[in-house]
Parts: sequence; structure tokens; C-alpha cells
Amino acid sequence: MKKINIILFFTIALLTIGCETYDDYQPRKTTIGFVPSTRNINGVPSNSYKSIDVEIFINDVSDQERTFNIISIPAVFDPTVSPQIESAPENYTFDSSVTISANSRNGVITVSGTNVSLGDDDEYFSLAVEGSDNVVSGSPVTVRLRH
Repeated sequence: MKKINIILFFTIALLTIGCETYDDYQPRKTTIGFVPSTRNINGVPSNSYKSIDVEIFINDVSDQERTFNIISIPAVFDPTVSPQIESAPENYTFDSSVTISANSRNGVITVSGTNVSLGDDDEYFSLAVEGSDNVVSGSPVTVRLRH
């Protein structure tokens, strides 16, 4: 009986393990987004600006340099914080693209708060990497502006 159990075990193991193929493998799309997902620009002087660097991470490495567009999106608000005000586009600027160097997973853009019409309350804006057919836009960044 013990020999039959061993033979049965090996037969089942061979049938379940030996038939695996990679014909249906679908490679992951490139995903690129901001890390971390929130940043602050504090102490923006009146009629002036203050800048910070914001890091971008991509999930794959390429042997060629790649460039991606950065876009402004409606502010992503934290539901636990109130009140939250979306900043007017005149109060911020940002690099319109990011270049990821060959053999790298990181990029950096410069984001600036410009105090043209900042109010007394904190104001927010959000940025994202523009997606495409082959690229998934990952985590956006929400930036808080204070004067």
C-alpha cells in the first residue's frame, strides 16, 4: 500500500508541475509616478517664488533615456483635512517633462510656488505623469502652498 501511495503522489506531481508554459505571459506596463505623494512649499514670499525638487520613480530600467510629460490635474484632497482650497495656476510652476536617464529608475523635476494671489489659508495643487498606451501614470503628487 505504501508503494502505491508513493507512485500516486509522484504521478500527480508530474501532471500538475510539468505542463507549465509561458505562452500567455503578459509583460507589465511601465508605471511611473511621484514619491512621496505629498510635498510642501512653505514660506513663499509675496510677489516672489520658492522651489523644491520632487522625485519621480519608474518601475523598470531601460538602456535608453526616456522623457515623460508632467501635467497638472485637479487637486487630490485628503478627506481628513479641512478646509482645502485648490490653488490658482498663477501660484505655481513646474517642469513640463522629466527625463529618466538610461539604466536609472529615478528622475527629478523642479516645482515652484509663486505668491501671486495666495490667500491666508493653505492652498493645494496636484501633478501627475501623463500616461499613454504603454505607460501607466502612477501616484500623483499633491503640493501644499503656504506664504
